[in-house]
Amino acid sequence: MKYRVLIVDDNPKNLQIAAATLDENNYQVEVALNGKAALSWLERSKFDVILLDVMMPDLDGYETCKAIKSNPSNANVPIIFLTARHDIASMTAGFLAGGVDYITKPFNTEELLARLATHIELKVAKETLLDVNRWLEEEVAMKTAELKEANATLEKANSELLKLDQSKNDFLKAISHEIRTPLNGIVGAMNLLKNSKSDPFFEEVMAVMDVSVSNLEKYSYAALQIANLQLRGEDSLGFQMVDLVALSNACLGNLEHKAQTVNTKLSITSKCDEAFVMADFNYLQNAINALLDSALIFTPSGTITLSVEENAMSYKLSLEDDGSLFADTEVSHFFDSINNQNYQFKRNNAMELYLAKMIIQLHNGSLSLQNKPTQDGTLIIVTLPKPILEV
Repeated sequence: MKYRVLIVDDNPKNLQIAAATLDENNYQVEVALNGKAALSWLERSKFDVILLDVMMPDLDGYETCKAIKSNPSNANVPIIFLTARHDIASMTAGFLAGGVDYITKPFNTEELLARLATHIELKVAKETLLDVNRWLEEEVAMKTAELKEANATLEKANSELLKLDQSKNDFLKAISHEIRTPLNGIVGAMNLLKNSKSDPFFEEVMAVMDVSVSNLEKYSYAALQIANLQLRGEDSLGFQMVDLVALSNACLGNLEHKAQTVNTKLSITSKCDEAFVMADFNYLQNAINALLDSALIFTPSGTITLSVEENAMSYKLSLEDDGSLFADTEVSHFFDSINNQNYQFKRNNAMELYLAKMIIQLHNGSLSLQNKPTQDGTLIIVTLPKPILEV
């Protein structure tokens, strides 16, 4: 590629020497005898560098330089002054007019070629940088537009998901209510039938129905609570001071009759007389009942022990049994969601355990479950924070 050079000088001999030198070194050269001719060239052509004589009639080199630079299309074209002057004032005037360099007459060929090469290289690098900047700006603008579009799509999708989630919760609440209404009638009718005289086969069938209806009622109630907690979160809770020790004793008492029917022993040990936490009494009671009921189902003819102890920043409620184990090794994923993966466990009443997990998390607590390492049975640990007392 040949770089284009415009030489401006009112001395034809100087023009001839400079043009011949540059032509021999693979430059494409055009010449102008004065400033007006130079401006005329620049109106119809582009150059990579301009060699401009300072001392010229009509428009001198400084005036010509200012006129060239006044056109934005020439902003990056380097102008090198050719001058017999080498005083500071002349050089300063050249730089102020817009020049980038100067070469004193008579010029040295090697110096001329070196300076031309340097300034052309700088010009090309600057133009490349500008091109890169323009490309980057275009890319940024394009990516910004894409991100805005993607964000709008995500917002729309999120809005639709929220509507679907709302519809799901509404449906779950509605169906839970619809199930509980006929269940109440079934339970009442079964209680009447239990009191009537019947044969052993009839009693056996009634026992099966009783268990099934009880489970259906229990899980329906759990589904209703889950729907409400998912919909309203912490707003569902009415916090008050609750004694965890007293509440645990009450929960055990509620299950005492059921435990006796399966020959399971219930006990509680507490290392503190009281353990007050900020909690929704009913929901926390439901969570503890769910954990106890789960342990009771899978611990026939065994022992279930509930204990409460105090730590520096929290209270720990431990529920230990000697029943069947959680079969899968990935016990930590048991509460990920209520779906089929939870039913790979022998203890497959995931609905109630999921509800317990939700309730405890909404109380800023934690729930973990594990198999005992050295014997049959499981250990469930609930941690609840101590209330922050205002001074």
